[in-house]
Amino acid sequence: MKLGTRLWLSGALLPSVLMLVVLLLAGQAFRGALESSLDRGLLAQGAAESVSLFDGKDGPHLHMAESPLLDEVRPFAPAGELFDEQGVLVAHFPPSPHPADSPASPSIDGPGTQLLTVDLGNRRQRVLVARVHNADGHRFVLRLSASLAQVDESVRTFHVTALWVALAAGLALAGLQTLFGRRLSRRLKALSDHLARVHRGDLDTAPELDTGKDEVAELREVLAATTTQLKRAREVQDRLLADAAHELRTPLTLMRTTLDLALRKQRSAEELKEALTDARAEVDRLARLASALLDVAAAGRGWDTAEGDLAAFLEEAMEGARAAAEERGVWIEVEAERPAHARFNATALRQAVDNLVANALRFAPKGTAIQVSLQRRGAGWRIAVRDRGPGIPSAQREAVFAPFHRGDPRGGSGLGLAIVSEVMRQHGGSATALTPDEGPGAMVVLDLG
Repeated sequence: MKLGTRLWLSGALLPSVLMLVVLLLAGQAFRGALESSLDRGLLAQGAAESVSLFDGKDGPHLHMAESPLLDEVRPFAPAGELFDEQGVLVAHFPPSPHPADSPASPSIDGPGTQLLTVDLGNRRQRVLVARVHNADGHRFVLRLSASLAQVDESVRTFHVTALWVALAAGLALAGLQTLFGRRLSRRLKALSDHLARVHRGDLDTAPELDTGKDEVAELREVLAATTTQLKRAREVQDRLLADAAHELRTPLTLMRTTLDLALRKQRSAEELKEALTDARAEVDRLARLASALLDVAAAGRGWDTAEGDLAAFLEEAMEGARAAAEERGVWIEVEAERPAHARFNATALRQAVDNLVANALRFAPKGTAIQVSLQRRGAGWRIAVRDRGPGIPSAQREAVFAPFHRGDPRGGSGLGLAIVSEVMRQHGGSATALTPDEGPGAMVVLDLG
């Protein structure tokens, strides 16, 4: 079922049907209230008549016939009848002859007071029957009859009005739901078309603008932001693949050149050994590059995190790096706040920290210290690695985190800081190159949220 049809059914047809049912039930309650009011009127008139039936000199009589307001109340006043013990009509109102289709005279025996609905075929009446007696003890039956035609007409008018109200409301709801459904369908169709373009690989077109202020507009904003991120990720991926192809081509070209030269003419064992040694060096270079590329891919896949002590983690990581530092004539200083509880992935974060320390060892002058610190920063933590080397030029502080960026020609794959940046992104944090507070050198900080 289409969205527009579903909205029309649930937003127009179903409410209209429910409204009609409620109005019909209200009509029944209205009828009950009118009949109850009529019963109270009959009881009040019966009470008034019963105490004055026998106060006249000419015998029993009904006072309604003598009322000065007779002409005003005649259209709706109940008919009154008084029967003696033999069922003979001895008094009645209105003064006209007793209708032939009136109910039979009530029995003198029975309950003291009764309220009945009598169906006379072409009309219905609400009847009060009361047993009374005069001062001499003779028994009589007083019957007051009120037509229910006015009640039926009022209820009929209510039902007709309710039907027209329900019909008008249903048409109005149907029109509104149709307009709303069409607009909503157009908005969702625009999002669906955009997702289809994304599926085909078109990330250059943003979703159609949506001026609404509801969840569909929020969804459009999320899709627009996601499309932008996908476009950037594809650009990064394309650039990474191009750079990787370039980086892989260089050692392969050198290997092929070396082997071609070795095979071109007869070579001595020493010359062949030298050619194979050069080729082996390029194979090692390819292996390091392939390993770094795998690390980049692994860093981008995400992983589970767990609660841990960052201070203890950092101390352990630096213990593993001190041997390499001593070989270069450099020492490592660690300063960490405690306790330092945080959620992180120890394996990935260790790789990021190791990459920072390896970079620092590459550039740190002999006889200097590499300072590693851990400090609370707002609700998170900051790990800083600082060396006393030549530093990072301000123009390159963002570029150093791009894949295959090399700020120094002395080696490296150019992927170390790219891996660091990706690890921090997966942790919901960031990696930044800053200017040290004093003295020469470089400082890279990792901020964990």
